[in-house]
Amino acid sequence: MRATQWEFRNRTWLFVAIFCIGLACYWFDPHNSGQALAEWLRGRLAFPWVNRQQSVVRGIFLMGAVVVGIGAIIRTWAGAYIRANVLQDSKVRTEKLVADGPFRYTRNPLYLGILIGVFGAGVMCNPVGWAVQVLLAIVLVRRLILREESELLRTQNESFRAYCRAVPTLFPAFKPRISASGARPHWREGFAVQLNWWGIAMANVTWAISLRPWLAFSVGGAAVIMSLVQKHVLKTYSQPVATAKSVR
Repeated sequence: MRATQWEFRNRTWLFVAIFCIGLACYWFDPHNSGQALAEWLRGRLAFPWVNRQQSVVRGIFLMGAVVVGIGAIIRTWAGAYIRANVLQDSKVRTEKLVADGPFRYTRNPLYLGILIGVFGAGVMCNPVGWAVQVLLAIVLVRRLILREESELLRTQNESFRAYCRAVPTLFPAFKPRISASGARPHWREGFAVQLNWWGIAMANVTWAISLRPWLAFSVGGAAVIMSLVQKHVLKTYSQPVATAKSVR
């Protein structure tokens, strides 16, 4: 089933809620996934560095940061081809079909980046929270994709059908499936709009360096709050501009 208009309009808050649900699982299980995975590795690997618990934990959180960073890179790349006011709009924007950059490899690079990022961020939860977080993200992403693509199919019709036949839904192709149209990326906007994901990657790095969960959560939380404030400011100041352009 596709997402409702309410789900699409509040998709940012729903993803924030998914993170909160994952972290809330600490209430009944205080064991961190990164530390649990480190203990499991120590019992099965014979490398000298594995014998040091703190080294293994640091390595796991650094790997988690790399995974989140990969998701952030994909979303930044995609966001550079979709202007910030479109990316953060509460409505499905179907007036233009974007088929440049990562959209030549997958139809939904932004959602692919979210799933990768959610998986990498899971090391900050307990094992149950990690699994719940990933499962909820998959369900929500699937529903959002169905809504967006149904709207694009309705407005773009045959051009979108041809795009769907050439480019996979989510898992990217190894080679670009369509030719580039020559659109110019806006990298500054791409990085700015993905501040929350870069912040979550830094939260993993902070945990790896300091081994202090509260400090890592502070870094990640600050980045998410800054991103939400940025989104609110963008929506507030971009709406009058859009209205003025439509009048002309």
